[in-house]
Amino acid sequence: MTDLGKVRAAELPSDVPWLNCEDPAEWTAQMKGQVIVLDFWTHCCINCLHMMPHLSRIEERFALAPVQVVGVHTPKFLQEQDYESVANAVHRYHIQHPVVMDSRQELWSQFLVKAWPTIVLVDAEGYVREHISGETTVDDLSGRIEELLAEGNEKGCLRPDFRDPGSDPTTDHHQLYYPGKVAADDRRIYIADSGHHRIVVCDHAGRVEKIIGDGSPGLRDGRHDHATFRDPQGMTRHHHHLYVADRGNHALRRIDLDLFWVETIAGNGELGTSGDDHDPERPLENALRSPWYVVAAGDHLVIAMAGSHQLWLYDIEKAEIGAWAGSGVEDHIDASLQEAAFAQPSGLCLAGNHLMVADSEVSSVRAVNLEEGIVQTVVGQGLFDYGDVDGEGEDVLLQHCMDLARIGEILYVADTFNHKIKAIDLRTRRCRNLFAEADSTALDEPAGITAVGQRLLIADTNHHRLLWGDPATGSLEAFDLDFPAELK
Repeated sequence: MTDLGKVRAAELPSDVPWLNCEDPAEWTAQMKGQVIVLDFWTHCCINCLHMMPHLSRIEERFALAPVQVVGVHTPKFLQEQDYESVANAVHRYHIQHPVVMDSRQELWSQFLVKAWPTIVLVDAEGYVREHISGETTVDDLSGRIEELLAEGNEKGCLRPDFRDPGSDPTTDHHQLYYPGKVAADDRRIYIADSGHHRIVVCDHAGRVEKIIGDGSPGLRDGRHDHATFRDPQGMTRHHHHLYVADRGNHALRRIDLDLFWVETIAGNGELGTSGDDHDPERPLENALRSPWYVVAAGDHLVIAMAGSHQLWLYDIEKAEIGAWAGSGVEDHIDASLQEAAFAQPSGLCLAGNHLMVADSEVSSVRAVNLEEGIVQTVVGQGLFDYGDVDGEGEDVLLQHCMDLARIGEILYVADTFNHKIKAIDLRTRRCRNLFAEADSTALDEPAGITAVGQRLLIADTNHHRLLWGDPATGSLEAFDLDFPAELK
């Protein structure tokens, strides 16, 4: 934390787009008299997502006090400058407070922000009092807010009659809501219906057989209609179980596919810190950090631990868990398993003796050589090297890729922020765009992809749907789900 003393806060602009605010000009004009909590964030950033539940608890704790949380969305990627992209993120993560779009990074510069996330506290007289860079705790942040409230009360400058700015509530009428990932076996398809906090199980024709999770966010084990998830993401089938990376609960879940019974096998429901000591033999006592994907490899599960920028292993037979690859530093470094660095790995798939990784924050595809124990780069360059450039090897640029799948020697990549599916020939490292963009089948931030025979099934996340993709013909078509009446 850095105490900035008496520095007048910059005015929040009303002539740029806002979300969850009906009249920015009127509202920003009357902000004096409140303790303002400015949250500088961007929706690609896992550390920013970690702060969202904390800010919700701050809003609940100070609901009757003159305290206002304001999100300042300052983008990293080009796609994050798009209003609809930010609006989708606000809806997906259930953000209720006003959010101003700082697409040109003007507020970022005026408030001297250097990193995502950063909390800036402004007192009731309109002075910047503190910067808090990186993740913080609810109790730490609450303590600083209470100090500013006490100071404002003593000075008599608090304004308790501040008008709520209003919001833009959304009504969800979708069968799926921001589906994150999709998996398949010879009989079934498994859909992480992330926005509905549930897993949808259907056959290859789209007939829904079971819904796992009651639809409310939570961490509860038990029967399929009693259990709860929170923003579930990647899944993998191993024998008669489906394993789920329960991202928002920081947990690994297991579903018995005979009984449709859910149990937690790793994670205690709390967000861990990068410096946490972990006990491999007590996986349920470990606090994990946003497991985003899981894939079965023999009798182990490899977990893309996005929040710690690592790959973890879970030994199914021994019920042990621990870090396996990645130093924990957010970076793009090819090296041995312990010295290599990832940046928010979000998708995994096996390709022979290699484990392929969608390394989203460095817009790269990485490969873990399982025989030699080293990490290599297939395409991509670094934390701020991104774009939409096809070609070969190091010339290729992607934009926040989040998943991948393999058919033969071709690796298919969900190039999420470019709204595309890319095909990479693993023999030549040549990359090309696979599907032509058409109005009826245009993708919007596809975050999940899996191979089903010679076809691809794609989670078209912001369109709340799945699509079949045929690499041979270059065609995309809707995958329609048929929900029985009792499951609707």
